[in-house]
Amino acid sequence: MTAPNIYQDIATRTGGDIYIGVVGPVRTGKSTFIK
Repeated sequence: MTAPNIYQDIATRTGGDIYIGVVGPVRTGKSTFIK
């Protein structure tokens, strides 16, 4: 499991805005992220 790597990749893709990068996946898999 490379959770830190995934978050870092998202932060890099969004230019350091993890929130913007997380909001996308969260909208698609809300139940997965919330749970």
